[in-house]
Amino acid sequence: MDFMAANHSALIQLVDKIEQLGQFQDKIDFPASVHQIWEAFLEDIRNLIEVAGCALFMVDEQSQEFTLTHVEPRAVRDLCQRESNAQIELGIFSWVLKRRQPALIPALASERGRSLVMLPLATVKRTLGMVMVLTPLQASLVTQENMRLLAVLAKQCSLVMENTLLYEGLKKKNESLEKANKQIRYLAQRDPLTRCYNRGYMNEQLPREIRRALRYQRALSIALCDLDHFKSINDTHGHQCGDLVLREFVKSVSELIRTDSDWLARYGGEEFLLVLPETTLDNAFRLAERLRRHIAGKEFDCQGERVTVAASFGVTGFNGRPVAEGIAADALLRCADEHLYQAKAQGRNRVVSGPFLPV
Repeated sequence: MDFMAANHSALIQLVDKIEQLGQFQDKIDFPASVHQIWEAFLEDIRNLIEVAGCALFMVDEQSQEFTLTHVEPRAVRDLCQRESNAQIELGIFSWVLKRRQPALIPALASERGRSLVMLPLATVKRTLGMVMVLTPLQASLVTQENMRLLAVLAKQCSLVMENTLLYEGLKKKNESLEKANKQIRYLAQRDPLTRCYNRGYMNEQLPREIRRALRYQRALSIALCDLDHFKSINDTHGHQCGDLVLREFVKSVSELIRTDSDWLARYGGEEFLLVLPETTLDNAFRLAERLRRHIAGKEFDCQGERVTVAASFGVTGFNGRPVAEGIAADALLRCADEHLYQAKAQGRNRVVSGPFLPV
């Protein structure tokens, strides 16, 4: 009876252990990190065998090199590294991974009498790594039952880890794709020379700004700017100098406008459009005048030659009162262009402004 009772008790304990192993995946909330999987795996290993140290070696699929990524406790890190080096040199790692089965072998670099349990982490599709369990037990004291249970645990851990690595790989690819898409969108909206917005962005965004201003009854102003006698700069100093002046002009404007709302677009050639949301016509005029004085006072170094440039501005806008028929972007631009023409006609290097009056 005592024998039967002992067997019955051992059977119950075995069933309990199997049930615990079956719950391994339930312990981990997906998506999990490799560290979280390692912590859960380590807990179950300790329930099956006495552990003096435990280390996780991940394998690079291309180089097939092992890297120690996790170790517990930290005090045995150097020991685990020496032990793994010895086992790799003897070909034990590759032999265990090829068999896809745990192996119980004598420890080489640690104290006499200790043993190593090598647990391969692998699935049908890929090899993930190796878990090396350093136990104070002699090999003869590690039961076959525990080895079989460790094998089951390692397979479950491998499946969870593979899913995690696949998820992380897809996440990184998606992040890279999103980054590339953002870069493409950025380049599609930017003038390649000056890096301010281009005509295409202006054609899309200006109507949105107008609709937003009308919807919320907010002021909106625009300033059309042209660099005076820019052709003579290209003719006299060369196109490289002209390109430098355009870039420096955009830089100067960008330093003086609000970065969270105002924006500048290259309208064409040496013409630029400055859009000023929630800005009254008077304030837009003052900003344009400030920009004009700032630009007129700058000197540009073109290969040792000092070059100056002036700019003319045509400014217009509306106060945001409801307009039944709305406001077309083309009409607003024509109004600004008319004021720019007046600034040119009056001698250039000046600002002319006037309200936009819907016809």
